[in-house]
Amino acid sequence: MGYFKVTGGVATPFLQTESYWFKNNGKNITQAEYCKIQSKINQNTGQGGHGLQTNHPDACGLKAKRDKDRADNQRRPK
Repeated sequence: MGYFKVTGGVATPFLQTESYWFKNNGKNITQAEYCKIQSKINQNTGQGGHGLQTNHPDACGLKAKRDKDRADNQRRPK
């Protein structure tokens, strides 16, 4: 029996948590530093990653904020 990277589920023998990493030009940084750099990039140019890398699907919560704003907009009376 081999070991597989799993995140859990029904009858999973190996329950593991996802660990996310954040890098800037190959150096490890914290999530707060990543978000700070990303916000500066979005404000100034809006293009390119400028050496930022992560495996987190929503590192700074921008997708969650957008989805919440869209849901709130749908609830407003017209």
